[in-house]
Amino acid sequence: MSANRPHTPASRRAGFTLIEMLVVIAIIATLIGILLPAVGKARESAKATKEIAGARQLMLAYQLYANDNQDRLLVGYVQNEVYARMQQRNELPRDAGGETISGLPARRYPWRIASYLDGNLDSIYLDKRVIEALADFEGSDLVSTASHELQYLVSLFPSFGVNSYFVGGGGYEGDNLPMSATGRRFFGDFHLAKMTQPRSPATLMAFASSRSTPGAFLSGYGVVNGGHVVLPPYIYETAGRKWEEFYDEYAENPLNNSGNVSLRFSGKGAAVMLDGHAELMGWEQFNDMRLWADQADAPDWTIRRIGP
Repeated sequence: MSANRPHTPASRRAGFTLIEMLVVIAIIATLIGILLPAVGKARESAKATKEIAGARQLMLAYQLYANDNQDRLLVGYVQNEVYARMQQRNELPRDAGGETISGLPARRYPWRIASYLDGNLDSIYLDKRVIEALADFEGSDLVSTASHELQYLVSLFPSFGVNSYFVGGGGYEGDNLPMSATGRRFFGDFHLAKMTQPRSPATLMAFASSRSTPGAFLSGYGVVNGGHVVLPPYIYETAGRKWEEFYDEYAENPLNNSGNVSLRFSGKGAAVMLDGHAELMGWEQFNDMRLWADQADAPDWTIRRIGP
């Protein structure tokens, strides 16, 4: 009876036809196309969550600093007059080994807040390339080191820049008006000096996700997700708008484009408020001066001269 069954060659019973293989490949490609964006979003969401957590830890240290200093806010960038007083009073910051940190690293905020982070600066350095660069220094753990190069690098690239013009004061390298007698005579005390001064701490920004050009220490890195200061879109009424009109994630000069503010999470960046909470904000929100200055009453508000 078996002799009457139709004969099927082995070559036709095994494997897939070309059409079947093309169908399978098309299905796999479709699934990859569906899954990859979801995986990318999940990774970005995880990074944003980590950044928000780091921002909250930074703000806790910031508040502890104020508690220990008669409610005074941390100066964002220490200008000459304040720096001279720090030297005279032996108040320059020290690393975990007890070595005094001076010069530009001491003027920038990271080393002056380090002790309030229990010496753990890792939470405010979130760019993998910066962490790798810091680790390249022999024996470095971000704090306990005698390397002046490491001290300098740590001061430059925290993931959060401080709102140094309006919260704590200090301004920026090359502009000493905010902390000078001349600046106070012309513009008044336009920055907040104490934690109890702001009208609405929940809407006033102390830090923001930052980016900056790498300089010699990180040459070849491109723009770094980190920078110790963020500058507002407007400062003095005679200076006009400081930022460009549109955010450019590939800008060669982030300071000119967005005041070093980084929108690295699908067009949003972390804004860390004076009441301790942090949230993601977009370009329009960061352009609003009411986020930056407690006395601002309009998105394009500027500091106005009041003296002769």
